[in-house]
Amino acid sequence: MLRVLLCLCAGSALALSPQQTTRRTLLGGAVGSAAALVATPQAAFAEKARAGAASPFTGEFNDPQHPGCLRSVKVVGAPMRGDGTRSPFKGVIVKGTDGTCKERPARDAVWTLEGQLKNDNTVLIDFSPKGGPKSLTGTWDKNGIVFPDGNKWVKVPNGTPERFPKDQSTLKSLD
Repeated sequence: MLRVLLCLCAGSALALSPQQTTRRTLLGGAVGSAAALVATPQAAFAEKARAGAASPFTGEFNDPQHPGCLRSVKVVGAPMRGDGTRSPFKGVIVKGTDGTCKERPARDAVWTLEGQLKNDNTVLIDFSPKGGPKSLTGTWDKNGIVFPDGNKWVKVPNGTPERFPKDQSTLKSLD
């Protein structure tokens, strides 16, 4: 691999300036090219995953361990990092409720989890705010998300609007 890289760098250096090619120029180009390859983050080679409605993960689900409870997953754009660059992975937002789930929940009963979409078949969700693992893998399986414990959230084709709180307003006027 290194020989191929050196040959490519040498060839490009010769093509650019055939009269001024020195050993220093060739080695400098090779070292620079090798450094660029090594410094390229693995995430740059990540598989492109779909966001929004195009992702199989976006939707509402039935969780057999919490029948009738809200389970909503949204795949959103990649989050911005502190250095101003975007993560190579799409963000995932999971909203849900627990309990008996026989009536529509109050807004304050809805919890939110975050995660990352690794590819069109794999999602990592941070369940630590609910006392679970920080990075739980979910795998897409035909019609739902399967977790390592065997639990499968089955996607509901037309959604579950009755499981959301009645009051979904984001702003309240002060009377």
